[in-house]
Amino acid sequence: MRLEIKKGLDIPLQGHPKGRVETLPLSNTVALDLSPFETTSFTLLKKEGDKVKVGEPIAVDKKCSGRVFVSPGSGEIIGISRGLKRRLLSIVIEVDHKQTSFKKGQGTLENLMSGGLYPHIQMRPCLRIAHPNHRPEAIFIKAIESAPFAPSPELEVEGNEEVFAVGLKALSKLCPVHLIYREGSECSSFTQASHAQSHSACGPHPIGNPSVHIQAIHPIKKNSQVVWTLSVSDLIAIGTWISDGIYYAEKVISVAGEGMPEEKRGFYRVNRGVSIQAIIGKIEENARVISGDPLTGEVSSGYLGFYHNVICALPEIEKKREFLHFLKLRRKGYTASNAYFFKGKSPGFTTLQHGEERPFVEGTIYDKVMPLSVETMPLVKTLLTEQYDKGEALGLLEVAPEDFALPAFVCPSKIEMPDIVKQGLQGYAAQHFDD
Repeated sequence: MRLEIKKGLDIPLQGHPKGRVETLPLSNTVALDLSPFETTSFTLLKKEGDKVKVGEPIAVDKKCSGRVFVSPGSGEIIGISRGLKRRLLSIVIEVDHKQTSFKKGQGTLENLMSGGLYPHIQMRPCLRIAHPNHRPEAIFIKAIESAPFAPSPELEVEGNEEVFAVGLKALSKLCPVHLIYREGSECSSFTQASHAQSHSACGPHPIGNPSVHIQAIHPIKKNSQVVWTLSVSDLIAIGTWISDGIYYAEKVISVAGEGMPEEKRGFYRVNRGVSIQAIIGKIEENARVISGDPLTGEVSSGYLGFYHNVICALPEIEKKREFLHFLKLRRKGYTASNAYFFKGKSPGFTTLQHGEERPFVEGTIYDKVMPLSVETMPLVKTLLTEQYDKGEALGLLEVAPEDFALPAFVCPSKIEMPDIVKQGLQGYAAQHFDD
C-alpha cells in the first residue's frame, strides 16, 4: 500500500543536523528512564551500590511478574530518583566502560519479556506496554520519521541489517507485520523486507506517526483489539536478543536546534540513557535543552529519555509582546494560518508562547493539520469532562498523545492537548483494562 496524506505541517525550524553518524564514547553515567511509565508500579530488584551488567533486570512490574526493565549500562547504581508518592523516575548507573552484557540463556521470541524488551513494544489501544496475555493481531514497524530533527531510520539500520531481518522474521510468526518506510527510500532492508508487508508513505508530519499507519491499514474499532508498534531501533534490539541473547543498548540520535551550537549538531550512535551533558557539554543559559523533538519532547532531566531519539535546544527568551503584534507588519515570525500579512520562511523559533491558555475559540484550524479521521476539538472537550466512553465513539482508541502535538502547536487557545489525551487514555485504560 502507498500511504499519502495532505493534512499536516512541516514546521520550518532552523538548526537541522547534518553529516554522517558518529559513534561517541560511553559517558561516565547512564540512566534507565522510567518516567514514561506513569501507571506502572515497580518493584526494585537492585539498590544503590549494587553492581549491574548491560541488560540485567533492575526493576519489575508489580502487576505483571516477569515484565522487567533492564540496565542500559554495566557498572554501579549510584542514584535512584523518585517523584510524587515515591513514584520511581530513573535509576542512574556509573558505568565501568567494560559494557559487560548480562546473558540469561538463549534469546527467543518466547522470552522477550525476561530480556527487558516488552517496554520497547507499545500496545494499542491506549498506548500500554506489551503484555504476555494479549497476543497482537497486527504489528507495525515505523521505518519513517517526520518529527522535527528526528534521524532517519536508514541511519539506524545501517550496519544492523542482519539482526533487523532476524527481528522481522521472529515477529512475523506472531501475526502479520507491516513495515512503513519513506517513499523513495533506497534501503533494501525496508523496500525488500521478506517477512513483512512493506508500505511506502509520503506527506508532511505526522506521516511518521503510527496512528496514521494503523488507521489506514488495520483500524482499531474495539478495545479488545491488540496492535503492537515498534521503532527500527526496537526491532534491532529484538533481533539482537534472538541472535545473541543480549540486550542491544545503542541507538542513533540527532543533536539539533537553533539554540544548539552548530559544531555540536549532528547524528550520533550512543548508549541508551546517555548523559546529555556528556554529548553537548555546557549550553548557554538562554537556551532550553529538550530530550525528544520540539513537538513532543520534555525539558531535559540530564539523560536521554527512554523513547527519545532527539536532543535539541531552543532559544529561551523573556520578551513582551510587540504593539499590534497580531498584524505582523514586519516580515518575520511564523504562523500556520493566513491570519497575518507576512509569514517568515525562516522565522527562528523560541520558547515564547505569545500568550497564555484561554477557552477554545473554534475547531476548524485543527482539522487542517490532523490527517486522522478524528474530530479534534469534540474529542478533547470530551476527555476534559472524563466522558471516556463517549471519547471512544469519537476515536479515542485510534489515537496517541503525539497525534495532537500539531493541533496544540497551531492552537490559538494554547491548549495542551497531548497532556489531555494522555490523561484520557490512562483514564480509559483504568476503567477497561487490568494490565
